[in-house]
Amino acid sequence: MSLVTELAERAHAMACDPLPQRVREATRAHLADTVGAVLAGHTTLHEPARRLADGVGLRPGPRRTAFITGIYANAWEVAGIHRGAVLVPGCVVLPAALAALELRPDVAWEEFLRAYAAGYEVALAAALAIGGDQLIAEGWWPTALVAPLGGAAAVSLLLGHPPEHTAAAIGLAAQQAGGVVAGSTAAADGRYLLSGMAADRAVGAVLAVGAGWRGPVDVLDDIRSPMRRQSALRSGFLLPETSMKVHAGAKHMQAAIDAVSTVDVAGGVLGIRCALPAQLVRPVDRPPPFRSSLNALASGQFMLAVSVLRGRCSPWEFGPELLADAEIVGLAERVTVVPADDLSAAYPASWGARLEVSTPSGTVRVERRDARGDPGHELSTSELVAKFVTLAGPSLGDGPAGDLVGILLGAEGVAPRTALLDVVLPLLHRSHAFQEV
Repeated sequence: MSLVTELAERAHAMACDPLPQRVREATRAHLADTVGAVLAGHTTLHEPARRLADGVGLRPGPRRTAFITGIYANAWEVAGIHRGAVLVPGCVVLPAALAALELRPDVAWEEFLRAYAAGYEVALAAALAIGGDQLIAEGWWPTALVAPLGGAAAVSLLLGHPPEHTAAAIGLAAQQAGGVVAGSTAAADGRYLLSGMAADRAVGAVLAVGAGWRGPVDVLDDIRSPMRRQSALRSGFLLPETSMKVHAGAKHMQAAIDAVSTVDVAGGVLGIRCALPAQLVRPVDRPPPFRSSLNALASGQFMLAVSVLRGRCSPWEFGPELLADAEIVGLAERVTVVPADDLSAAYPASWGARLEVSTPSGTVRVERRDARGDPGHELSTSELVAKFVTLAGPSLGDGPAGDLVGILLGAEGVAPRTALLDVVLPLLHRSHAFQEV
């Protein structure tokens, strides 16, 4: 059986059975978390995203919704990531699922939740079977390549398509794959578009199948395929293994920021030596100057410096005035990022960090093999709510943001679906945001 067919069958099997309680709770948490990521992106990128959608002729409808929501979802790198797969499934699966919700607004909440979970499972299972860690080492962004397979599966389920149509859509999404993260030109901002294009591709694949087109179901098994299967599908649920981020920016630095937050820096910091897995060093070893927010989001130097001096690393620490702040830049110049053999050996299952923080009173050494939000270190409900309000407050206001995340995490029934239809989708299509950051 082809890998594409196996993925489609897994998706439809999930759609038929109730989710185990732990998977259900994790699904709702990741859904809420990714909605927060989308609203943070909307706060800062709504106008350029709207203009781009207009410019490329995306009229109001599911593909436009997927495209702009995908841009927002990964704008500040705050959505969850699976370390083993090196994949950010939500920034493609959620935009695709919201697009499908526009097409079928009467879908039952239970059906929506199962389809959303199935999208994650398809994306993660595919990435693990293909080798997401190898793809990113070769300069590809696994999320852009593989997450559309999960997005296509979720949309196909929500539109009531049969398994063979879902397989055809997954095949089409895979056939159209693309997305490179190689290159580090500081002023380049095209990376914002990758998740939007991936979400659009997921929805477009399902719509194409509905119009009679078919994708190759052997595309992931062909020896010529750059996404060729390397191993059998993992059994069990993968979504609960997906890490949530506490901090904005590259996952590479999440454990390091957690570590530095435990150090008493009241007397000042003279310098920081940050050891990481060798596989993570090159992407985040980016000393000043910081030419753009995207440049800083991938800079270990900036992320550690701003965390020390501002006490947090949220999207609102990446504004132009802070990128040029003399104190932040000065400390960033005294941060070094180096590889460590033992941390490298534990990658990709663990994305750990070891820090030596030099202070006027001496050097403090601290290590974290896991970050807050990793499996086994899950965020509490109060931490999830606080993160959501930080992300969504500038677009909704803090009170309404708290109400929305309570609905998404809380009572069962029609209310969460209604909140997505009546609050989230209309906001995404408006050009105004509060922007009180």
